[in-house]
Amino acid sequence: MGALRKLNVGRRKIHVDLPEAIHRKLRVKAALEDMSMQAFVARVVEEAVKDVSVPSDASHRSRKEG
Repeated sequence: MGALRKLNVGRRKIHVDLPEAIHRKLRVKAALEDMSMQAFVARVVEEAVKDVSVPSDASHRSRKEG
């Protein structure tokens, strides 16, 4: 189990609830791009937030982070 944790260092998981039709389109789009759905969504989200600045002060972290 320790090896799995090391692979996810610096990464967070989210759950997204999508309508079936959107999920189907996402699956097709990711396949057309020759990507997994995970990789495609990560790329889209990364592009969507690229201009957002995040404070580096530890006091701005969520309670769950520590």
